Amino acid sequence: MKRGLLLLLVLSAVFFAQESGREPWTIGVALSGGAALGMAHIGILKVLEEEGIPISYISGTSMGSIVAGMYAAGYTPDEMDSILTTVDWSALFSNRIPEDRMTLARREEGHRNIVEISHRWFVPYIPSGVVSLQNVEIFLTELLAEAAYDANYNFDSLAIPFRCVAADVTSGEKVVFKEGSMVDAIRASIAIPGVFSPARVKGRDLIDGGTVMNLPVEPLLEFEPDFIIASDVIRWTPEARNIIDVVTRTMAIVTEQNRREQRKLASVVLYPNVDRFLPSDFARAKELVAAGEATARVAMPAIKQRLSDHPLVLIRNPCHSCPRPAVNQVRIEGLRVTREVFVRRHIATRAGDSLDFKMLVADLERLRETGLFRHVSHRLDFSDSLVDVVFTVEEEDYGLYGLGLYYDNLRGFAVRFEVAQGNLLGTGARLGFSTTLGEPQDWRVGVSGARFLSLPFTYRIQGYRNVTRHSFYDQGYWLFDYITWTWGAEAEFGYSLGRSAYFTLGYAHRNHYHQLPSVVGDENRDEVTTGPTLHVRVSTLDDLSFPNRGFDLAFSSKLGLPNETSPEGFFKGEVKASRYFQFGDRVVLGTSLAYGLGLDTLPRSELFRIGGADLLGAREEEFANQEYVSARIVLAYRLFDLLGNKRYPFRVELITDIAAFNPFFRNEAGSEETFMGAGLGIGTRTPIGPVRASLGLSSTRKVRFHVAVGVVPRERM
Repeated sequence: MKRGLLLLLVLSAVFFAQESGREPWTIGVALSGGAALGMAHIGILKVLEEEGIPISYISGTSMGSIVAGMYAAGYTPDEMDSILTTVDWSALFSNRIPEDRMTLARREEGHRNIVEISHRWFVPYIPSGVVSLQNVEIFLTELLAEAAYDANYNFDSLAIPFRCVAADVTSGEKVVFKEGSMVDAIRASIAIPGVFSPARVKGRDLIDGGTVMNLPVEPLLEFEPDFIIASDVIRWTPEARNIIDVVTRTMAIVTEQNRREQRKLASVVLYPNVDRFLPSDFARAKELVAAGEATARVAMPAIKQRLSDHPLVLIRNPCHSCPRPAVNQVRIEGLRVTREVFVRRHIATRAGDSLDFKMLVADLERLRETGLFRHVSHRLDFSDSLVDVVFTVEEEDYGLYGLGLYYDNLRGFAVRFEVAQGNLLGTGARLGFSTTLGEPQDWRVGVSGARFLSLPFTYRIQGYRNVTRHSFYDQGYWLFDYITWTWGAEAEFGYSLGRSAYFTLGYAHRNHYHQLPSVVGDENRDEVTTGPTLHVRVSTLDDLSFPNRGFDLAFSSKLGLPNETSPEGFFKGEVKASRYFQFGDRVVLGTSLAYGLGLDTLPRSELFRIGGADLLGAREEEFANQEYVSARIVLAYRLFDLLGNKRYPFRVELITDIAAFNPFFRNEAGSEETFMGAGLGIGTRTPIGPVRASLGLSSTRKVRFHVAVGVVPRERM
């Protein structure tokens, strides 16, 4: 609507100019690099549109190339504001698969390792350390691939003619993109050296254009605009939070002379007031947009004064959708280990179909989600009215050494070490061994995979040995500690229902030995539990560790078959439900309800053990029963984002717990008990995992403090 009115005003101005004999002018805009600071360019464009100043040509470097490219493709400043200020940039700039792209089962696994080193046949291999920008490429493909196709891959045929700048890492030459893939061009322009890997385009390794021309005014001159507005966000700041800040500042120093020359070519240069921001402040994107708006509004009277003697011309190419060609064939390049038949199962694009860019993006995401490839990309080879869709993959080094750490003040430290070899025989299967030292101690070996034979079922088969220390309480009084030794094996087959649900069916066999004190006697020292298991979970939570909104429903059960230690067998079932509501961007209300029931007599190893972090004010495993029901209400307030990163919210929580044990099915194994607790908690996510601390007061006036750091390494048995 805004652009339609703008076009009407410009046409009227041109008609008036023809009548008055004044020469009409065209306007070009150049947007500098500057990482997150480049978000201010969106505010500049907003004000230019609002004030009726038409933009006929646009260029950009680095972050400026993203803003300029989206504007050239037809996005309005408001649309760019909505997209670029809400996307999780920390996830885009990571080599990890974004959580919202993972299946629920994979999100549950979490990131257990804080250190991971690849190995090739068990010889450690240190990668380059730079980020591949795979997530950014898929993001740009989703935004720009169709527009580039409709422009016949000619940047002059986009809605607004566009240029962006990169640098050849071998020759040091400036590279100005005028045609080809917009995704490749912008990906090259944002490749900050030492932070992001170079982009390989037509046989050349290209890096951030900010190393040679951070303010790209010169590329606009070929269009011969009458008036050029340049937006330069580079600033000298004494603070540097991370490598993005350091390298961005370094590039600014190196190219200062070129920036001075480029400013001379512009008619007017705008300097958005971004002094209080750093190049890494992507979490403050909305503030940066506002800073750009404020600067443009202050400068607008002077700009209008200089333009007042000339009517303005809008050169805007018509946007229309070109017919989509039929897919001739789908090819896969770059496979060394992975079997092609396994890869094709993840690709929905088929020969004979019309080219569908949304399906193409979904194919790239599915290939990325397999975890088998370090990088996936595509190209389109056109021939007459047909197109070959070519997926190019770069396989991972499938060997892995992993190290994980966990601490809480109740159990102490636990260190987890893992050795794994993935993609066995090219099938995607993974063989791994892990050991956990601390509490609990755990050794296990197993194989897992995303497909079982030709069936779409995940599978996991493993054997293990586990040593866990337990405490025994009676009516709230501690009596003794004991150790449980467990040897077992499990097999599970599962199916994911989209990204938000899954179920697994399995069979588990465990031999337990409880090292009880002599005063207890020999009864129930040895236990065998064997039988089928079922797990079902549905979750729309936006974050499994620190949810803000969504619901979660989980059900698990185990049928214990009769054996020499449990002649009657047993059934054990547990259901947990929670719902979270967000108010504004800081307040969260969470409610949780859980119920567990064991029919017949549960073995000691299968009792529901509750306490510690599950019930504020209670001791670890203070309650061990056949049946329980519990409820929790959490009111959380986000104080700030740790390290200025939205992925690391620091929250304070008010928590209330209530629980009842053996409320409906009492027997000789336990009597009815109730518990109430309340307290204060704090928590945040960090690069080494979640961190939580709580201080709870129970209904018996007992005060308990609990702190935990990291991901729990293994199940306590």
